[in-house]
Amino acid sequence: MHFALIDESGRLADPKDRILVIAALVTRSLVGLDKIIPEARRKIPAKGKRRKELKLAEIKFSTTGDRTRERVLKLISSARVKVFILIIDKEGRKILDNPQNYAKLISKVLERAVKKFRDLGHVLIDRHFTYITQREKFNEILQKSLKRKLFIEHLDSQQNTIISLADFVAGAARFAAISKSSEFKKFIEGLIVSEERLTWRELAKQKGKSLKECP
Repeated sequence: MHFALIDESGRLADPKDRILVIAALVTRSLVGLDKIIPEARRKIPAKGKRRKELKLAEIKFSTTGDRTRERVLKLISSARVKVFILIIDKEGRKILDNPQNYAKLISKVLERAVKKFRDLGHVLIDRHFTYITQREKFNEILQKSLKRKLFIEHLDSQQNTIISLADFVAGAARFAAISKSSEFKKFIEGLIVSEERLTWRELAKQKGKSLKECP
């Protein structure tokens, strides 16, 4: 069985975040992946400008400096994972951050992953919603959209650093999409199986009327 680690960079409801990136890291085994973030954290010096990173509850692409970003991405590049990326141009829209919209985004990035890895059955995703009812609704829509049963775990990335790997990949891809620089994305280029870019309008046409913008 294959596993998928999923996280996003950018926010649905913030119109200032024009670019939203979803990243899925697919692997046959999770063994060793949970050691990457702790290893990168151990390399953060206790002195100098980077010492403030040691005080962070979790290290993420958006909260760390270039050296830590590079170290994490280099470690990921040596792992046995395949990467699937979805880049959404919201075109300045403010999108409702609800289970319906989020599930459709995740299903889109997983469409190609499940075609390539037909035994993909376990999804680990950064805990996006506060309430259990929201997560259950998300699970229902995602499985219906992909037409398969999945074991879905919504993880707290502060307690489960393995999910932060997808955050760093999504962050690197978003940085490249916005800045047109492969400064960070270059480390994981060799892992990328699929990268798709759509506008929100294009995705809405594909996924139907359940994709709603904020009023």
